[in-house]
Amino acid sequence: MNLAVFISGTGTNLKALIDAEKNKYFNSKIKIIVSNKNAKGLDFAKANNIDYLISKDDDEIILALKNHDVDLIVLAGYLPKISPKLIANYKIINIHPSLLPKYGGKGFYGMHVHDAVFANKEKISGVTVHYVNENLDDGDIILQKQLDISFCKSAEEVSKEVLKVEHETLKEVIKKLEEGRCEH
Repeated sequence: MNLAVFISGTGTNLKALIDAEKNKYFNSKIKIIVSNKNAKGLDFAKANNIDYLISKDDDEIILALKNHDVDLIVLAGYLPKISPKLIANYKIINIHPSLLPKYGGKGFYGMHVHDAVFANKEKISGVTVHYVNENLDDGDIILQKQLDISFCKSAEEVSKEVLKVEHETLKEVIKKLEEGRCEH
Protein backbone atom coordinates (compact mmCIF):
# COMPACT_ATOMS: atom_id res chain seq x y z
CA MET A 1 0.00 0.00 0.00
CA ASN A 2 1.05 3.57 -0.58
CA LEU A 3 0.58 5.61 2.59
CA ALA A 4 0.00 9.26 3.35
CA VAL A 5 0.66 10.10 6.99
CA PHE A 6 -1.11 13.18 8.35
CA ILE A 7 0.48 14.92 11.34
CA SER A 8 0.11 18.13 13.35
CA GLY A 9 2.80 17.76 16.02
CA THR A 10 6.09 16.11 16.91
CA GLY A 11 5.62 13.12 14.63
CA THR A 12 6.67 10.31 16.97
CA ASN A 13 4.16 7.91 15.40
CA LEU A 14 5.40 8.99 11.96
CA LYS A 15 8.96 8.19 13.06
CA ALA A 16 7.83 4.75 14.25
CA LEU A 17 6.24 4.11 10.83
CA ILE A 18 9.35 5.30 8.97
CA ASP A 19 11.45 2.93 11.09
CA ALA A 20 8.99 0.07 10.50
CA GLU A 21 9.22 0.63 6.73
CA LYS A 22 13.04 0.76 6.83
CA ASN A 23 13.12 -2.45 8.90
CA LYS A 24 10.71 -4.10 6.46
CA TYR A 25 8.14 -4.74 9.21
CA PHE A 26 5.53 -4.08 6.52
CA ASN A 27 5.70 -3.68 2.74
CA SER A 28 3.81 -0.38 2.55
CA LYS A 29 5.61 2.79 1.51
CA ILE A 30 5.14 6.23 3.04
CA LYS A 31 4.74 8.37 -0.08
CA ILE A 32 3.81 11.73 1.43
CA ILE A 33 3.43 13.46 4.78
CA VAL A 34 0.62 16.01 5.08
CA SER A 35 0.40 18.58 7.83
CA ASN A 36 -1.97 21.45 8.51
CA LYS A 37 0.95 23.54 9.80
CA ASN A 38 4.74 23.66 9.89
CA ALA A 39 4.87 20.85 12.45
CA LYS A 40 8.06 19.61 14.10
CA GLY A 41 7.35 16.11 12.76
CA LEU A 42 8.05 17.34 9.22
CA ASP A 43 11.73 17.15 10.18
CA PHE A 44 11.35 13.35 9.83
CA ALA A 45 10.02 13.79 6.30
CA LYS A 46 12.96 16.03 5.40
CA ALA A 47 15.54 13.73 7.04
CA ASN A 48 14.18 10.72 5.14
CA ASN A 49 13.57 12.42 1.77
CA ILE A 50 9.80 11.88 1.94
CA ASP A 51 7.65 14.38 0.09
CA TYR A 52 5.49 16.56 2.31
CA LEU A 53 2.75 19.09 1.98
CA ILE A 54 1.65 21.82 4.37
CA SER A 55 -1.95 22.63 3.51
CA LYS A 56 -5.48 23.00 4.82
CA ASP A 57 -7.02 22.93 1.34
CA ASP A 58 -8.86 19.69 0.48
CA ASP A 59 -8.41 20.04 -3.26
CA GLU A 60 -4.68 20.64 -2.92
CA ILE A 61 -4.35 17.69 -0.53
CA ILE A 62 -6.38 15.34 -2.76
CA LEU A 63 -4.29 16.30 -5.80
CA ALA A 64 -1.09 15.52 -3.87
CA LEU A 65 -2.53 12.18 -2.69
CA LYS A 66 -3.50 11.26 -6.27
CA ASN A 67 -0.06 12.26 -7.54
CA HIS A 68 1.49 9.89 -4.99
CA ASP A 69 -0.99 7.08 -5.75
CA VAL A 70 -2.04 6.90 -2.08
CA ASP A 71 -4.12 3.90 -0.96
CA LEU A 72 -4.44 4.69 2.75
CA ILE A 73 -4.34 7.82 4.89
CA VAL A 74 -2.92 7.32 8.38
CA LEU A 75 -3.82 10.02 10.90
CA ALA A 76 -0.96 10.14 13.40
CA GLY A 77 -1.61 13.07 15.68
CA TYR A 78 -3.47 15.09 13.06
CA LEU A 79 -5.77 17.56 14.79
CA PRO A 80 -8.16 19.02 12.18
CA LYS A 81 -11.43 17.20 11.60
CA ILE A 82 -11.26 15.26 8.35
CA SER A 83 -13.59 16.61 5.68
CA PRO A 84 -16.40 14.57 4.10
CA LYS A 85 -14.60 15.04 0.77
CA LEU A 86 -11.48 13.20 2.01
CA ILE A 87 -13.59 10.54 3.73
CA ALA A 88 -15.49 9.92 0.47
CA ASN A 89 -12.28 9.49 -1.54
CA TYR A 90 -9.93 7.56 0.75
CA LYS A 91 -9.71 4.80 3.31
CA ILE A 92 -8.52 6.58 6.46
CA ILE A 93 -7.38 5.23 9.82
CA ASN A 94 -6.64 7.10 13.03
CA ILE A 95 -4.74 6.26 16.18
CA HIS A 96 -6.29 7.56 19.38
CA PRO A 97 -4.55 7.52 22.80
CA SER A 98 -7.39 5.93 24.78
CA LEU A 99 -9.67 2.93 24.76
CA LEU A 100 -12.52 4.32 22.70
CA PRO A 101 -15.32 5.09 23.18
CA LYS A 102 -13.91 6.37 26.49
CA TYR A 103 -12.14 9.73 26.23
CA GLY A 104 -12.94 10.30 22.58
CA GLY A 105 -14.64 13.02 20.59
CA LYS A 106 -14.44 16.79 20.63
CA GLY A 107 -11.66 18.16 22.83
CA PHE A 108 -10.11 14.76 23.52
CA TYR A 109 -6.70 14.78 21.85
CA GLY A 110 -3.10 14.64 23.02
CA MET A 111 -2.55 15.53 26.67
CA HIS A 112 -6.24 16.38 27.12
CA VAL A 113 -6.94 12.64 26.93
CA HIS A 114 -4.25 11.71 29.43
CA ASP A 115 -5.23 14.52 31.80
CA ALA A 116 -8.81 13.19 31.87
CA VAL A 117 -7.71 9.56 32.26
CA PHE A 118 -5.43 10.49 35.18
CA ALA A 119 -8.00 12.82 36.81
CA ASN A 120 -10.55 9.99 36.74
CA LYS A 121 -8.07 7.66 38.46
CA GLU A 122 -8.27 5.07 35.67
CA LYS A 123 -6.15 1.97 36.25
CA ILE A 124 -6.21 0.88 32.61
CA SER A 125 -5.71 2.95 29.48
CA GLY A 126 -4.51 2.14 26.01
CA VAL A 127 -4.79 2.94 22.34
CA THR A 128 -7.38 2.48 19.63
CA VAL A 129 -6.83 2.36 15.90
CA HIS A 130 -10.08 2.91 14.03
CA TYR A 131 -11.44 3.79 10.63
CA VAL A 132 -12.38 7.43 10.21
CA ASN A 133 -15.95 8.45 9.47
CA GLU A 134 -17.80 11.78 9.68
CA ASN A 135 -17.97 11.68 13.50
CA LEU A 136 -14.91 12.25 15.68
CA ASP A 137 -13.39 9.04 17.10
CA ASP A 138 -16.47 7.07 16.06
CA GLY A 139 -15.38 4.79 13.18
CA ASP A 140 -15.19 1.01 13.36
CA ILE A 141 -12.41 -0.15 15.67
CA ILE A 142 -9.63 -2.13 14.00
CA LEU A 143 -7.46 -2.82 17.05
CA GLN A 144 -7.30 -1.81 20.70
CA LYS A 145 -4.48 -2.49 23.12
CA GLN A 146 -4.77 -1.82 26.82
CA LEU A 147 -2.13 -1.31 29.44
CA ASP A 148 -1.89 -1.01 33.18
CA ILE A 149 -1.33 2.61 34.25
CA SER A 150 -2.08 2.11 37.95
CA PHE A 151 1.54 2.94 38.84
CA CYS A 152 1.54 6.29 36.98
CA LYS A 153 1.92 9.35 39.20
CA SER A 154 0.94 11.97 36.60
CA ALA A 155 -0.81 12.47 33.28
CA GLU A 156 2.65 12.87 31.72
CA GLU A 157 3.60 9.35 32.90
CA VAL A 158 0.35 8.01 31.43
CA SER A 159 1.21 9.72 28.15
CA LYS A 160 4.69 8.14 28.01
CA GLU A 161 3.33 4.65 28.69
CA VAL A 162 0.55 4.97 26.12
CA LEU A 163 2.92 6.34 23.47
CA LYS A 164 5.06 3.19 23.64
CA VAL A 165 1.98 1.12 22.82
CA GLU A 166 0.85 3.56 20.10
CA HIS A 167 4.02 3.02 18.06
CA GLU A 168 3.67 -0.77 18.09
CA THR A 169 -0.08 -0.79 17.50
CA LEU A 170 -0.07 1.52 14.49
CA LYS A 171 2.53 -0.46 12.56
CA GLU A 172 0.75 -3.70 13.47
CA VAL A 173 -2.51 -2.40 11.99
CA ILE A 174 -0.79 -1.39 8.74
CA LYS A 175 0.66 -4.89 8.45
CA LYS A 176 -2.79 -6.40 9.09
CA LEU A 177 -4.37 -4.15 6.46
CA GLU A 178 -1.71 -5.18 3.95
CA GLU A 179 -2.46 -8.81 4.63
CA GLY A 180 -6.21 -8.23 4.31
CA ARG A 181 -6.85 -9.14 7.94
CA CYS A 182 -8.99 -6.09 8.73
CA GLU A 183 -12.54 -5.82 7.52
CA HIS A 184 -14.17 -2.58 6.43
